[in-house]
Amino acid sequence: MALIDTQIGFRLSNAQFDILARGINLLLLSHRKRQRTGNPPFSYPFRIYPPPRGFDRGLYNQPFMDKTLALEETFKGKPQNGRRVKMDTFQLRTAIFAIRAHVDYVRLLRHQNRSEDPEAKARMQIDDRSFALLKAKAHRVIRSLERYVKKANRILITEIGKEKYAALMISWKAHLRWMRLHIAYFKPWGKPVLGRRKRQQQDLDGLMEMATHGLRNAGYRPPKEKQLRHLMRLYARYARSGQQGHWTIQFLLDKRNGFSNTYHLAHFVIDRSKLKELSKS
Repeated sequence: MALIDTQIGFRLSNAQFDILARGINLLLLSHRKRQRTGNPPFSYPFRIYPPPRGFDRGLYNQPFMDKTLALEETFKGKPQNGRRVKMDTFQLRTAIFAIRAHVDYVRLLRHQNRSEDPEAKARMQIDDRSFALLKAKAHRVIRSLERYVKKANRILITEIGKEKYAALMISWKAHLRWMRLHIAYFKPWGKPVLGRRKRQQQDLDGLMEMATHGLRNAGYRPPKEKQLRHLMRLYARYARSGQQGHWTIQFLLDKRNGFSNTYHLAHFVIDRSKLKELSKS
């Protein structure tokens, strides 16, 4: 669904601008690192700690991300006496999320440096006093932005109607969860899940079996086992990073004999291989 431009204008003080800029820059840096290396510094460690089947990984949405990237120009430089800005409801929601993400990031730094002496923590601005001040400032800015969100919501609903607004909000929440898990995950890693490697190998075995079944239905001879396993590892990597949409590993394995699932895997292989057709005799 195309996103309609329904921006509203308002003024930010220097203090509000500063705390927003730190949050937005944190998101953008993490997103760029993910694009550049495929390994963002702040993402859920899906490979190390596989979540349970049915876990909601969110869904990447390019129009929403474009609106987030557009905020970079808004928060460039340092204003002398505040700055007047324009944002729509989704950019405002992103700004609120960015502030909360920045607080979570500082909390993570406090955890990682908990053994440092008090003077070092004060220099890094992660001591108790600095953190309490940051949370108080963040709370005030968020409350201010939430008032603008209500105004922006009313404008958007007037433009597109309640039904389309509700549909957009579903997409937005899925994208917000994607951002939280893939570019703004600021929680300490817990203990590894026992049997992780065994489970991953079982999942690959299941994907290979499904792909083979789908290829035969499509009239193609499956590739050699080593090549097929390589392609299923590639698929698993894409799926964990959100590049396969709702076609997650868990989604596929839950219905191993489903035609659409085996078809999807088969064409992932077909698009990346030179396969021979099965004999029609």
